[in-house]
Amino acid sequence: MRIPFTKAQGTGNDFIILWEKECPGVIRTPEFISAICARRTGVGADALLILSRTPDFDFKMDYYNSDGSWETMCANGSRCAALFMVDRGLAGNSMRFLTGDGSHRVEFRDSRHIRLQMTPPSYAAEQLSVGGYCGNHVDSGAAHFVIEAPGFTREKVVSAAPAIRHADCFAPRGVNVNFYQLEEDSTLRVLTYEKGVESFMLSCGSGSVAAAYDAARKLRLSSPISIRVPGGKLQVEFDENWQEVWLTGPAVLLFKSTIDTEDLLQ
Repeated sequence: MRIPFTKAQGTGNDFIILWEKECPGVIRTPEFISAICARRTGVGADALLILSRTPDFDFKMDYYNSDGSWETMCANGSRCAALFMVDRGLAGNSMRFLTGDGSHRVEFRDSRHIRLQMTPPSYAAEQLSVGGYCGNHVDSGAAHFVIEAPGFTREKVVSAAPAIRHADCFAPRGVNVNFYQLEEDSTLRVLTYEKGVESFMLSCGSGSVAAAYDAARKLRLSSPISIRVPGGKLQVEFDENWQEVWLTGPAVLLFKSTIDTEDLLQ
């Protein structure tokens, strides 16, 4: 069976988007997800987004990592999903949708400035020392371990993060790992290793919010905080108590096509 898909990206974090109504049930199996996300033998993506209708909301988004594992939330993916809905004529420029961590709002200025309301972040534990690094476990809709680490590089992330991601204290689900440093003018540079993708990432939206939350408390930063990731720029806005939190960034629908599920899974 041939199914339609859309390839999208937000600050370099790339996704395959499926409208569930157009697809067979096989799309939710780990075998299908890992196959379609494979870089050399599938379409290639960090993750798969499955969108569907649900009562009282414009849509529901289920997010799956490229290894087939389900995750609660993806902020970069959410902006791409919202742009997909607008492009299809299925929703307007302001919408409400549902993910594994609850409901969210989206507001469009344009495709380069999409505002996403985030779940208020919070510390899930006291400061921890894991893999030789001191940091904080932050829930920002997804689980993150954030570490202030000036001068960190991609090579250091790839070397240090896997041991933290698989640490016993985060078992059995594991944790995403984010290293950040303060630059000029309330700008944070954020580098991420993501579980389920098991790779250095060009961007992580919920990880950027988690890093901003930790930095605001430790370094007394005020809103807004600019985020610089390898794939581009994001902005985090928040009120005094971090109960109203918005992440703004771009989304791009790269192309649309179809793929044969039998060819993919052979």
